[in-house]
Amino acid sequence: MTALDDNPPINYFKFKSSGILFNKLCIGVFTDIMLGNTFYYSFFQLYLNLEGHQYNSAMAFVQLTWTFAFIWGLVSDVIPICGKRRIPYMVIGWIGCSLSFAFCALLKNPQPYFLVDGCYLNKSIISNPWSIETAEPFVYAFAVGMYMLSITQVSLMSLIMEYNRREPICHRGKIAACSHIMEVFGRLLTVVSVGILLNGPSFNGIFCWEISMSQYFMGLSFIGFVGILTSLFTTVEESNLFTISKESISKYSDELWKITSEKEFVKFCYFVFFYSIFFCVQSSASVKVKSIWAKVTPIPNLISNVFANLLFIISMYLYKLYLINISWRKVFCFTTCSIVLVTLLIDALTIFDYIRNPYFYCSEAIISNFTTGIIVFLILQVCGELSTLKFEGITFGILTSIWTSAPPISLTIGNIISTNFHVSNDERYLRDSENDRWSVFKPILCCKCINLCAIVFLFTLLTDQKCQIQENLKSLIKWPLKRNAFIAIYCGVLLLTAITNLFTVHSSTSCSTLLGGSGC
Repeated sequence: MTALDDNPPINYFKFKSSGILFNKLCIGVFTDIMLGNTFYYSFFQLYLNLEGHQYNSAMAFVQLTWTFAFIWGLVSDVIPICGKRRIPYMVIGWIGCSLSFAFCALLKNPQPYFLVDGCYLNKSIISNPWSIETAEPFVYAFAVGMYMLSITQVSLMSLIMEYNRREPICHRGKIAACSHIMEVFGRLLTVVSVGILLNGPSFNGIFCWEISMSQYFMGLSFIGFVGILTSLFTTVEESNLFTISKESISKYSDELWKITSEKEFVKFCYFVFFYSIFFCVQSSASVKVKSIWAKVTPIPNLISNVFANLLFIISMYLYKLYLINISWRKVFCFTTCSIVLVTLLIDALTIFDYIRNPYFYCSEAIISNFTTGIIVFLILQVCGELSTLKFEGITFGILTSIWTSAPPISLTIGNIISTNFHVSNDERYLRDSENDRWSVFKPILCCKCINLCAIVFLFTLLTDQKCQIQENLKSLIKWPLKRNAFIAIYCGVLLLTAITNLFTVHSSTSCSTLLGGSGC
């Protein structure tokens, strides 16, 4: 089978068309800030010392905004600006993202939770007992920044999927792999900047100096401005590909409704949603195990995340070279089992005080990132296969909205599981008795068992390879009722998760036992 589009493949290594890669690099910087653990751990845990359920909910609330990305996929498909469907929306997204971090920079510089005494952090004296109130405006600003970044990401990935259709089936997915590798390099830049610039006494780091949070946020705002420049001057949209007919919105909606009722599309929506929910469930105890028992400070976190991101890149490169045509089910099964079992072993050895070493604990991130890179690339591959000409934006928007909406739901489930064990605040970890260790281990074990259950969805909802997807699409089988059922389930669960995390992030209700707190 040849390419899905007769136009020649684009050479994205030329400077004039390298905007895809440069944009992905800038996006990587912000996705690690707002979706990754590096910055969140340094700012919300080491600096502000939020409780476990508050930390999880802050993360979940910001990630939830990505679930509305499909709206911009739809808009960019049907409403071009100045004759182009992607670049203008990329620029709009970058402007909003840059302004949100400029707003963070203009807020009053937050004080650390513990008292800074010279070059050391005095954990016996609390200087900012209102850390959740301090964190609240930043969480809301991050949420706005994440939403604006999703506009850029969806528009850019729509462009990448259009170029992906030009590649022959034996190589299809390489442009997606290269662009995602650049995104990981961007995440690597964030890891290094956090490990060096936010490694002073306020973060329990090793340096006597550090830049203020306001300065750091202003630097991020500048990177958003760089994204604007790369979108305008080094990103190519070819008029013969992006010119669309003046079809009515109703006709477009009818066609979209038909596409989203196709059996393969509906199956993959169910798979991404339920697999991601089960696979991403995480106890609120994990962050406290990391900070108090494993004593992970910025330097071990930096080193482990550098290696983790490098292995992420290597895994995607190896997959692109040798595994691009292998069974997706086998790859998913292997990666899922290996991540869950290895991380459970590391957690157990740390909790029961066999090995409490920050570098040993951080090896969990290194090992899991190697296999996570393969999972992410597989999701991108399937998105590319399911995309249809003129519907690339909405296709990618819907599928990635489902993919990114699952972790907030998972974190909420993890908070609920952990509530009965009272593992959110510091007291149990400082006491460190045998009973405390078992109380911490039980919710983590429950969450890992739920993670393993994700395998069930591989063999019931995931198609095995690219060729099978294309063959099944030709069969024209429709699942309208199952699509409607999915929409109802998705909206209901998402609404409940949004309300739960909003109350958890809000300072006056975050202490509720129903939300994982210790009681008001």
